[in-house]
Amino acid sequence: MAESTPEQNPTLVYDLEEDFFDRFNLKKVRHLGKGMAGEVFLTTSKAVSGRKLAVKIFSLDEDVRERSLRQFTTEAGVMQAVSHPHIVPCVMAARCPDYAALAMPYYPRGDLGSLHDTQSPRQVNRYMSHVVRGLEHLHRQNIVHNDLKLENVFIDAQNRAHLGDLGLALEVKDASRTALAGLVGGTREYWSPEKLEARTRTRIDPFKADIYAFGVMYWLLYLEKTLRNMTTIKIS
Repeated sequence: MAESTPEQNPTLVYDLEEDFFDRFNLKKVRHLGKGMAGEVFLTTSKAVSGRKLAVKIFSLDEDVRERSLRQFTTEAGVMQAVSHPHIVPCVMAARCPDYAALAMPYYPRGDLGSLHDTQSPRQVNRYMSHVVRGLEHLHRQNIVHNDLKLENVFIDAQNRAHLGDLGLALEVKDASRTALAGLVGGTREYWSPEKLEARTRTRIDPFKADIYAFGVMYWLLYLEKTLRNMTTIKIS
């Protein structure tokens, strides 16, 4: 049975009594990774030959239930509310008795965190142009990604970049386009100076924090590598 929340952009979430993988005829192929929000598995469809999906599992154990449900609902809601060629879409979302599950396309080339040492400057520029288009689309909807980093950008078989992992996304409703610093962040290594210096209740611009994190990504992908090469040339 499906239910929708009464919002402007309703989120479709299936409430299941049975196991998600059994209900949708999915077979786990291998473990793809584990993050703060949950574990991700590559699956194949038992009904549709060749169809592959990445399924993120959010534990609903008592000690993490509130946080997991919040991140699951946020990620599924944003992915369903926005549609863009460079933002990871939600294929389906469901709550089961012991966990919540979010199915999305499988990106066979992995994430930028595992690829960034092997990319040419030209390819880096292409990836980042994809990321910034997706980010611009989110910002136009008053949504902050709030956890931009290399590991949250996924590469498909056609070498296109897609912005994902939206569990910490923040919708900014305040007319000042600011948010409490305690709600802005993600991964500390990507924090802006304003975030680092602010107290929890200080209001800062989260859109600029996203842009700063985008700049850190660019540094890691391109500038850092270029400077290393320049240093090697000088030494040699």
